[in-house]
Amino acid sequence: MATFNLQCSWTPEVETVLHEGPECFISLKTSHALNRAPKHPTSLSESLIAKILTGMAIGQEEGIVQQLLLSTHHPVPAFSPSQIVFLAHHVSKAFSQATPEEIIHFKCPQIGEQSFQVQGTLAIFSPTILLLTLKDLKSSPEISPKIQRSSRKFQTTTSLTFSHQEAIIKAEEAQGFMTIPSTSHKIAINYRHLTSSNPNNKENQLNQHGTQTTHEEKIKTPIEMESLKDQLRDLQKIVDKQAEEIRRLQDNSSP
Repeated sequence: MATFNLQCSWTPEVETVLHEGPECFISLKTSHALNRAPKHPTSLSESLIAKILTGMAIGQEEGIVQQLLLSTHHPVPAFSPSQIVFLAHHVSKAFSQATPEEIIHFKCPQIGEQSFQVQGTLAIFSPTILLLTLKDLKSSPEISPKIQRSSRKFQTTTSLTFSHQEAIIKAEEAQGFMTIPSTSHKIAINYRHLTSSNPNNKENQLNQHGTQTTHEEKIKTPIEMESLKDQLRDLQKIVDKQAEEIRRLQDNSSP
């Protein structure tokens, strides 16, 4: 009987192609690298997958020399908008079809200047942890040639980041789910942190905030009116002084 990391090395990895087209190649594949059974099949909405992929970015970890020689640059999106839309739809379907022995593989070629090739894997582990790996991660075309040359010269490290820091799982814990090759970058997130907000609570908070704002406005209004009166009085004093100065000049200039 096959069990994840206990799978015999001679057990072949079985791949089931789900989509093959110019936009992307997506398949389900058994893996000897699994240390724990994925939580498959599972239901993950397209909107949540899109939010996760949108938050992924590629950064450069620069040394002191690079920081001195180069201007600071910010992480760039790991996926283009068109790749996100496409993957969100097909990955959502793939998760609903995957078995506990399979993970999702994807490969999206570069299409146009606004994207670059991305390939990797996706898997869900109990309770709400998504593990994403990207293979042979390359610098984005948006990163300037100067920085790319510096990366080769000073061995600047390319990294995979996520916009919601509170959702990121420690690298040691992520390694416990699956053995990741050195040629791949990994990031694991607890997507519960992205969906834990209660709409009713938000609405109540908004209502409370609205009530508080209205109350504050009632309190601040007399103060603001008094301040406005002070400003008008100061302005009137300036006008009176100017008028007095004009009369003085006119008196001095008269024969």
